[in-house]
Amino acid sequence: MNGEWILQVVTVLIPILVSIIVSAIVGYLLGSKRQKKQILQGHITETVQKEYPSLYAGLRNRSEQLDNYLNKPYVTFGFPKLDQLYKRGLEGFIKKHHKDLFSAIDSFRKNILPKYKELNSVTTTSREKVYNQWLAYLSRLLPKEEGHTSEWIVKDLLTTINQYYTLPLLLNGRYEEARNKIEGCIMERTSDISKKTEKRHFLIRGQTKAIDYDEVYQTFMKIAKPEIAKIVDKHKELKKQNDNEVKERLLPLLKKYISNPI
Repeated sequence: MNGEWILQVVTVLIPILVSIIVSAIVGYLLGSKRQKKQILQGHITETVQKEYPSLYAGLRNRSEQLDNYLNKPYVTFGFPKLDQLYKRGLEGFIKKHHKDLFSAIDSFRKNILPKYKELNSVTTTSREKVYNQWLAYLSRLLPKEEGHTSEWIVKDLLTTINQYYTLPLLLNGRYEEARNKIEGCIMERTSDISKKTEKRHFLIRGQTKAIDYDEVYQTFMKIAKPEIAKIVDKHKELKKQNDNEVKERLLPLLKKYISNPI
């Protein structure tokens, strides 16, 4: 009788014990999975909060500089935060957790970043070409002993940020204003070696030829306009692509994941 009772008890208890054990195992696995998920979410959130805001700020800043480039063409474009991100291998993190953002960043690096470098290069090359040709022309116009004056004038007009800096005016087609600055700069720089004879003309000591500002301006423009057009065209092409891929796609995605990393 006792044996039968024990058997009945065991028969009842075994399913209960199995159920308890299974529940415990399932609970442990679910808890472990939940804990791992929480840890992963914390890692994603921490990484996003640490990396994405500065990447967003850098890209937005460069876009703003590009928008204003024709007015401030002395900026050199660089993307240090993006470079650091790839050096540290964080593109793998982005690709795994934010695929659409990775696609936008990858497209930027392949299609737009090289054109930023091209704009820098075209601006540097064209400005140097104009600088050298303006200098050569002025050096022939002024007395040989005033070679330093020719160099000062061209530096003031093309490379030094001052009251006579003309490059932004040329890039924006404001030629009359550029003309006034060219004349003003030459007048100021040659004031100690010239005698005023009439409006717009200065007679250089030791020469019978006066400086004809109409001729100087026309010669300067003939040299500058083809090179200026190269910069403007390259900027226009890049700005259109940057507007489409960075302003309308990449920056909104970064902003989205900064607000909601998961």
